[in-house]
Order: sequence, then C-alpha cells, then structure tokens
Amino acid sequence: MPQRILVLIVSISISTASAAVGADDFSFFEAKIRPVLVKHCYKCHSASAKKQEGGLLLDTLSGIRKGGASGKSVVPGNVKNSGILAALRHESVEMPPGKKLAADIIADFEKWIRDGASDPRDGVSRPITQIDAEDHWAYQVPVKRDLPKVVDKSWPRDDLDYFVLVKLEAAGIMPVADADRRTLIRRATLELTGLLPTVSEIQEFVNDSSSDVEAFSKVVDRLLASDAFGVRWGRHWLDVARYAESSGYTRNMTYPLAWKYRNWVVEAFNQDLPFDCFVRHQVSGDLLVKAMAPAKHDVREYNDAVIATAFLTLGPKTLNEGNVLQFDLNVADEQIDTTIRAFMGLTVNCARCHDHKYDPISARDYYALAGIFRSTRNLSAVETNVRAEHSKEFPLGFDGWDRVAKYEAYEKKRSEEQAKYSSTIKGREQYRKYWKDKGIDWKKVIDPDLIAAEDYVQEQKNVVVELSKQKVELPDSAMAVADAEKIIDSQLYDKGNRDAPVELVPRGVPQLLSYGAPAIPENASGREQLAAWIVDRRNPLTARVFVNRVWQHLFGIGLVDTPDNFGALGAKPINQPLLDHLAIRFIDEEWSIKRLIRNIVLSRTWMLGTSHDGAAFAMDPGNRLHWRFAPQPLEGEAIRDSILAVSGQLDPTVPKTSQIAELSKAKIKKQSEIGRRDFVVNDLTDDVAYRSIFLPSPRAHLLDVMTVFDAPDPNGVVGQRRLTTLPKQAMFLMNSDFVIESAKRLASEVSSSANPVEQAYERLLARPPSNTEAAASLRFIEASKSRIDGLTQVCLVLICSGEFRTVY
Repeated sequence: MPQRILVLIVSISISTASAAVGADDFSFFEAKIRPVLVKHCYKCHSASAKKQEGGLLLDTLSGIRKGGASGKSVVPGNVKNSGILAALRHESVEMPPGKKLAADIIADFEKWIRDGASDPRDGVSRPITQIDAEDHWAYQVPVKRDLPKVVDKSWPRDDLDYFVLVKLEAAGIMPVADADRRTLIRRATLELTGLLPTVSEIQEFVNDSSSDVEAFSKVVDRLLASDAFGVRWGRHWLDVARYAESSGYTRNMTYPLAWKYRNWVVEAFNQDLPFDCFVRHQVSGDLLVKAMAPAKHDVREYNDAVIATAFLTLGPKTLNEGNVLQFDLNVADEQIDTTIRAFMGLTVNCARCHDHKYDPISARDYYALAGIFRSTRNLSAVETNVRAEHSKEFPLGFDGWDRVAKYEAYEKKRSEEQAKYSSTIKGREQYRKYWKDKGIDWKKVIDPDLIAAEDYVQEQKNVVVELSKQKVELPDSAMAVADAEKIIDSQLYDKGNRDAPVELVPRGVPQLLSYGAPAIPENASGREQLAAWIVDRRNPLTARVFVNRVWQHLFGIGLVDTPDNFGALGAKPINQPLLDHLAIRFIDEEWSIKRLIRNIVLSRTWMLGTSHDGAAFAMDPGNRLHWRFAPQPLEGEAIRDSILAVSGQLDPTVPKTSQIAELSKAKIKKQSEIGRRDFVVNDLTDDVAYRSIFLPSPRAHLLDVMTVFDAPDPNGVVGQRRLTTLPKQAMFLMNSDFVIESAKRLASEVSSSANPVEQAYERLLARPPSNTEAAASLRFIEASKSRIDGLTQVCLVLICSGEFRTVY
C-alpha cells in the first residue's frame, strides 16, 4: 500500500493513552511467595536465624532487595539479574540445600519478579485494631443522602448527575456539550453488546423525531434486551472469576466442563438475575437446590444453581503437589482470595501467615474461612495426583445422584456377572483341554458334567446379555462443588506452615463487620451462611464493589481506582457520595444489574461528548470529575467480534460446548521436539465465527488474538484490564489473515453500492467519511490494480485505525 494513503487514512485514528494500571495489592506475594520464604528460607536468612548465611536477609523488603554476598537477590522486573532465581534453580548456590523446589514454585517466583516483585513487608510491626476498621470509609454502611444542591438545575437527567455536577461546580469546571446521536449509538452498542451498530440501526436513531433522551432510551432498552448484552457483560465477570479451561502450572490439565459455567454467566446477565442471587448461586448453589422440588422448580433452575458453583473450583491448581494437606490448603487459599476479592474487594490471603498488617483481618478470620472451603468437595472433572474427588463431576437433574447410584450399582452387578461368565468360559476351556490332551474328541464324550457345564455357560451368557439390556445411563454432569462428607474446622498454622499447627478455629466469617456472623450448623460447610453474609444489605462492601465495577466498565475508570481492593491499601473514592448513592439504589432496586446500567447510561454524565477543553483539562487532566466522556481502548474480544459482524461472518449463537471439551481431558502442552503430543496448543484455533468469549482459554496458552490486546491473566481476580493502544496491535491486525479476509468480504459486500467508500466508513466507524477522506480513498481505489483490491485496502486500514479500536 502506498505510504500516502496509509498515512492519510490512519490520520483519522484517535490516539489513546494506556488505561490506568490495576492496583497491585500484594495478594500474589502473600499467596505464593511469603509461605515459601517462611518454610524454606527464614531458617537461615531472617533476623531470627541463629546464623545468617551469606549476609542475606529474606524476611524484609530491604533485605531481599539488597541481597547478600552473592549479589542482589531480587531486582523487580528483571528475571535475569535476580540471583534468587539462580539459587532456586540450583544453578549457583543451592537454595534450599538438597532437594530443589518444585518447578511450579520457581515459576511463581519468576512471575512475581517479572511483574515487579510487589512486597508489603517493611520490617515494622503494625497491628491494627477494630477502631481502625471503624475509621476506614469502606467499612461504614453507606448512608442515604439528599440530592446535592447545584447551580445549574437544568443539567442533571438522573439523580447521579447531581453528585457529579456538584463536584464540577465546586471546582469551577463546566462539562462539555452532549455527544451527537451517531457517537451515542456507537458508544452504547459497543459498551452494552461489544459490537458495532448496523447502518440501519444508526439511521433509525438519527432519524427518530423524539427527544434525544427518549430516542436514546429506546436504543438502550433494545440493547439491554439483546442476547449480545449477556455476552459482553458476562465476559467482564469472567475476568473477575478468573475463568479458564485448564488448571495451569506444570501439569496443565483441562477443565472439560468449564464452558457450562461460562454459558451460565452469559445467561444470568441476559436474564438479569439479581446480583444477590448471582452471588448466592456461585458460592452455595449446590446447597440452595436442596430446598428445590420438581413440583415447584424447573430442572433448569436446579441445574443452573449447581453449574454456578464452578466459580469456586475454576481456579489454578498445582496438580503435581504430592502432599494432600498442602494441596487442600492451597485450593482453599485460592478460593478464599477469589471469593472475598471478587464480591467484597478485600485481600485476606496474607492472613494465612499472620494477622493482616493493614486491614482488620486476623489469622483466625482467615482460618475460619479456610474451614468452610476445606469442608467443600471440588468436583472439577480433572485428574490430580492426590485428590481423586477432583476428577469426579456433579450429576445434574433432581434425580442426578440417584441415577449415579443406580449406575454404580448396575456397573457393580454387571462387573460381577461378567467375571462369573469369564470364569466359566475359562473352566470350560480347561475341561476341553483335558480331553484333548488325552487324544479324545471332547464333542463325542457323553459326560453329564460337560453337558451341565455347557448349560451353565449359556445361562451365564444369558445373564450378561440381559443385563446389557438394562443398562443405566449416567445423567449429564457439571463442574461444581458440594459439601464434604466430613465437615472440619481448620487448624491455624503458624506462618502458614502446614507442619506448625497452633489451634483449631471454628468455621466462620471475618469479624471486621459489625452486623455479626451467621451461625453455621455443625453438619454444614458454612458456604450458605457465607453467601448470606456477603449479600446482607448491611454489608458495606458488596454493593459498592459491584457498582464500582460497572462504573469502571462504562467510563474506563472506577470511582475507586482499585476495583479489587477497597481496604486500607486501596484508593479512596473520588466521589464517595456518588458511590454510596449508586450502591443504595442498586440494593433498593432489587440488585438489578440491568437497571443499574440503564440508570448510568441514560445519565447526562455518560452522554457527554469527548471534546477537549483546555481549562477543564488544566484543572482535572485525568477527567476524574467527569467533565467529558474519556475515550478508552476496546478489548480484543470486541475488536474481533466487530470485525466478524461487519464482514457478515459472525455466528451469534451460544455454543453448547467448547474446543477444550471436545479435545477432552488431555494435558495442555506445547509441541514437543520429537513430535509426540497428548493435546497441544496447536489443536486450538480462533478460526470459528462465534463470539470471542467462546474461544478456548487454557491457562498459559491463550490465543494470540487475545494476548496482543491485553487479555487478562486468569490466574487471579482481574477487575481492571491493563488496556493499551500500541503500534504492535495495528501491525497484528494489518498482517492477520483473518482481518485481511474480513476486509475482502466487507469490500465485496459494499462494492455494489452507489457509494462504497461511504458504506465502508458507516459500517466500520459509524460515520460518513469527511470530504478529504472520501476523496483520498477514491483516488487510492482508482490507482489500485483493481477496484475491489483498492476497496479491500481501504477497509483494512479502517479496521486497523485507532478510531475503530476506541470507544469515544
């Protein structure tokens, strides 16, 4: 392509800076690094060590950064120059001496250092008291306030606008003008469905003679009612739920039934399942179904509640861990961290080793939660070295467990009868051999015993044949959890060391909230009570955390910058009265996610344009007061899905399976040098027309089309993606066979229209080209070797433009 047309057309791109980086809340260090240091390193490399080897201290931030006689042990972001890794690999000194640590542990240290080696330790003991909790804003129940008094009473459209405007007026900032209708429908369609609006949808909205608000309300209601809404917003939740289809780490086994949870999430958003129910289903759905009866409940309702609990067992697992207790503690730790961070925005897993240094969460609180999750069976349909139950599945349907019992009884009887038959056949053959060895034709021997034996053989054969006709089919199944047969309280382990139990801690919830802990029955895990505690309207965190997540997705940045950490190390809200107002209204409106989103999208604040105002920018360069709508990068899923849609290739249906499921329970690994393979990444493909949420997502091997556009790391809760707009993304698109083919398809579709260039712009950018853009495009097409080739190149450049990849 000539340089002139590339430069000219790409000049329409909107340049966007990287979105804010998600907060590092030290949770990875607390979960993966500190326990290893305590168990394997502190004996020789801590202030309490009898003899400090090599002058190296690993029990403080300054010590681990400084290093010892062998040099620096940890250099944040620099794996190569961090001496601790060479020691762990036994490439230099051997640390710990003797047996090298497991490859998964060393990989955790590599990841930790590569990501910046976050470390909360400062060598100072700072116990926190309940008074500190009472002082922290996030632990106070939101208070309903009157709407603020504003000067410009005509500006607000929704109650939330008053809370925005009062801050703007106090700062002396005027909000910019509203966005035009084309901008609004593009913004809304992308944000609510992850797709571009069609040309006909744009025209219908632009030509609607009703007021802007009334006309836009129709658009928003249509989008919220579309199946594409659940796909878009379900993907947001899957980031938080650390959704993936394999266990990760060295023994990266597939989760062949994980897709059912994915589909449940999509449907839950489409059906507007109230958020409190959304939480209960994921934490304790298997317990809720015990109160369901076929006469009153649909079997789908039963199955959905069970499938939702996959949330708990979807996480990464060190399947090569050989110690049963360590494996159980690690699984429980991951579930504690995910549950509390996802729903309440708190990090608690540092309390595995010690009382939380910043938030009012004690080690007893942590192990009270650990008892709940250690009393939970993980039916993950995945093989492990130490826990057979993880390879089992949860039978669906009201009679699921009964059918499994009947199947097992049938299989036992069939196996016994088959063994009898096989034994009889063996005996008959021995009898035949006896006569044959004597040189006698056994068929001519008139022996009552032989005749009786033949009759018995036939009788046994008939039994086996008859049993085969009575075969019992197993029910459909799901990846889920269930209460363990043996309910236990967990030991509190000193510094998280499994070999140093201190005391048994009764199952329960953290004591940081004043409304008290629910009573847990002796024969129950406590998950049902935990879920009720999380969604209790007196809980000051749950509603705030979720409305902040929604606000962040709609505006690009949350009212609290740290969506997964509302604790002492998290950011303070930029507008707490607004956050509290949204949280209270969310609960009052029966936890309706769609109503929450509708309220925000129809607000004056969200409908603002993107115009730049120098004076406003000087006072609020980060747009934290929302004086305009700030452009934000699109995620990779929305980019790919929009390309499929505009080129006429998109299949909008929800598949009832996944590539991972079809490839079954094999190990995920790269192609080996000698060509042997069980299940290689090369078997996975993005060459399908489904929405991107349905692409395979194995841990450690996400498809390139996702990773180049900042796909989240599914090893933990990701409340905010680190979205960027980089030249490599445009280059990826420009050289992608999929994108080139899509550009050809689109060019072919629009080539027969009276104005193909205008059609291409309308479909891809939701606007007509400027006179300059139209003229330049036409000149380029005329200079190309063929009209269709030139039009294809124009479509390709528009797809690769920053404007196509930006919500504005």
